[in-house]
Amino acid sequence: MIAAAFFAIALLPRSSDAGVSVLKMHHWLTFSRIWLAAAFCAGVGFAVRAGRVTTTTLIVLLAIGISEEMTDLLDGVVARRTGAASELGGLFDPLADSLARLAIYYALALAGWVTIVVPFVMTGRDLLVAYSRIVLARTGGPTSARFSGKFKAWVQGIGFLAIVVLAWSADRGLSHVASRGRTVIVAILVLVTAWSAIEYMRAAWPRLKLLDKPQTSTKEKQG
Repeated sequence: MIAAAFFAIALLPRSSDAGVSVLKMHHWLTFSRIWLAAAFCAGVGFAVRAGRVTTTTLIVLLAIGISEEMTDLLDGVVARRTGAASELGGLFDPLADSLARLAIYYALALAGWVTIVVPFVMTGRDLLVAYSRIVLARTGGPTSARFSGKFKAWVQGIGFLAIVVLAWSADRGLSHVASRGRTVIVAILVLVTAWSAIEYMRAAWPRLKLLDKPQTSTKEKQG
């Protein structure tokens, strides 16, 4: 599936030959991430209502989850391939990432498959990073994604897929293994997510003093 997706992208026309529909394809890929996350949440709800995670449910959830994560990789590739990268895409992509992953992890928490601490930490991290970027933008600092942010995305993406597998294994008499696995995954998720938040905050913190200056009114400037 992954190889086929990249093969299809390789066949896309370059920016000089691309039409409007192709140029906007990366926006549709980004937007589809939210819908796929909603479908994943619905699948988790179905499993909870059924009282167990069947093999069929596992396959469906993994397929939806992998597809959702693939859109995060493919939208940027398509945008660069067709020369359609824009500031709008740069703003919409992290927003879609945040909404999709928060929805997924809150669904997993409500299902009892992971502690609510994980999505709470993720929410706090996203808020702190958003305000850190505002501070950096207002003071002329770099607002581009950092390594910790990209690494965090990979860890969170792999994490929720692993949690689904553990939920399936718990229904196969491996509850002890599943419990230990969840503990390890939760620890990794919390630590990596917190590390990402700290890295962005460290970049923004020294620049806060640049914003702590009295604003000069228009009349004072004219006078």
